[in-house]
This record gives sequence, structure tokens and C-alpha cells, in this order.
Amino acid sequence: MAKAKRHARRLNVGFAGAPAGEVAATLIKAQQRVFRDAWSHYLAAHRTDPEALHDLRVESRRLRAWLRLARDVVKTRKRARRRLKRLGRSTGPMRDREVMLDLLRQVEQTPDCVDVAGRLVRLADEYETAVDEAPDFDVKPGLKPRARAETPPFHEWFDEQLSLRLDFIHRDFARGQAGFHPARIQVKHLRYLVEPFHEPFPEVGGLLEDLKAIQDRLGRLHDLVVFRERLSTYAGWLVADSLDEPLRRTGRQAQAVTRAFAGVRDQTQCLVGWQHEAFETQWKAWESERASIERRVHDACERLASSLASSAVQSD
Repeated sequence: MAKAKRHARRLNVGFAGAPAGEVAATLIKAQQRVFRDAWSHYLAAHRTDPEALHDLRVESRRLRAWLRLARDVVKTRKRARRRLKRLGRSTGPMRDREVMLDLLRQVEQTPDCVDVAGRLVRLADEYETAVDEAPDFDVKPGLKPRARAETPPFHEWFDEQLSLRLDFIHRDFARGQAGFHPARIQVKHLRYLVEPFHEPFPEVGGLLEDLKAIQDRLGRLHDLVVFRERLSTYAGWLVADSLDEPLRRTGRQAQAVTRAFAGVRDQTQCLVGWQHEAFETQWKAWESERASIERRVHDACERLASSLASSAVQSD
């Protein structure tokens, strides 16, 4: 949140009525500096600070979200945008590995799945070695954000962005389990859109708390979906591990091979059952609260848009 406040301090008092391109360019410049600080910290501390990768990815997403949201009012260097996108893709597998290991450690708390989860944690070190080197990335040349010509007043542009995000979120929520991940991305964009205005508009605080809560809950659901997608890969690891010893021996080893496959079948079913129960439990809890929290977000966005419009009138 402190980062969002630093962004707000860079805006003039009458920013709500200023051209949207000028305001957005100022915010992008500020976020680019925050991102570069996170990159410098990651280079220096990624082997010792377990949060360095997370912080880098968050600041990269904040910057890329504003680039996407403000592309109609701000020009930036295409090559710099592409480098940021490649960085996000290159760090994604690193993040996914840590998340899957955390889920496997949760599986270990289930008595029937202790052994298979422990085996997979061990096998992960063999099949998915942790990346120790920083990804290839250069912060320069920068984005060089500059306003497009004749952009609307910021409060009008911002109000339109709020409405678009809310419409997208409502549309995706209506799709149920098929739409919760796209909705999460839109929630994230909405959160990054309003973050810089936490200081000039204190009412934003509650909105940010709700958006972060939605993002976290849907993120945990998506992690469980990814976990299920990984089960075929995990089953392959288990098969290779189980067959290693019997296949080293001579002869047909028919019974040993059959036992190995049967064991992997049972272990995979255990993992499938854990994922299904965890997902359904969390999904039902989310669905029971979704309507109320979505309504709070909608009302808070309307209040923020009204406050911004009033600020623009007062500054005239």
C-alpha cells in the first residue's frame, strides 16, 4: 500500500480534471521506478530472500496492468513492453513450482496421502530443479511513457475504466467455475487501477481490502485447478520411480510391474480425491459470499468515481 501512496504524492492537487494521458503517464513512470527497485533487490537477494521473486512479480504485474489499462491514453516503447512480458513468462514456472510444493505439503496433512505427497516433494527436486539463476532482463531502455494527444479529463477516463472492469467481472462471475479465473484477472486489474488513489481518497481502503480478498480466494482455487492439471505429470514421476527397481532386475517381473502400476493408480486416486474435496469446499464457501462482496465492490467503485468527479469540479 505504501507504494500506491508514493504514486499519489506524484500527482498535482487538480489531477482529476487534468488530461488522462498526463496523469496516467505520471503514474506509469512512478511504477516503473518501483519495479526497477524490485528488480535490483531480486538480483541482489533472490538466493536469500524467499519473497524477492514474489515482490518482483507483483511490481511487474502492477506496471503491466497500467500499461494495458492506459494504452488508449499513453504511448510507451513496444520493445520495453515486450521485455516486461517475457520477464513475466520466464518467472511464472518458478512461482508455479513453489506453489505446487506448498500444496503437496498440505496434502501431506491427509493421513491417506502422506506417503505419495512426500515422494512427490522428493521427486520434484529431481524432475524440476529449482532455478538458481536470475532471468535475463535489462531495465533499459525504459518505457518512456508520454501522453497521447487530446485525451479526456482523467476522472472521465477513470470512470469508464471502473465501469468496464465491473462489467467484465460480473460477466465472468456469471460463468461460474468456467469464468472465475478470467474474473480474477479483471479483479487484479481493478485493484491496481485504484491503488494509487488510496491516499487522496481514504474510502478506497475498504475497496482494496475486498479486491485483495477476492484475488486471494480465487487464486487459491486456480492453484487447485493447476494442481489437478499436474496430476498426470506427477503420475508419470511415480511410475518411473516405482518401476526403477523392478526393471533393474532380469526376467519378466510381471508381478512387480503390475504391483507398481496398481500402487501408482491408488496414489493418483488419493491425490485426485484430495484436490476434488479441497476445490469443492473452497468453491462452495466462495459462492456463498460472492454476491455480497461483489455488491460492496460495485458500490465502492461508484463512490470513488463520484469523489473523483467532485474533486475535478472543485479544482476548476
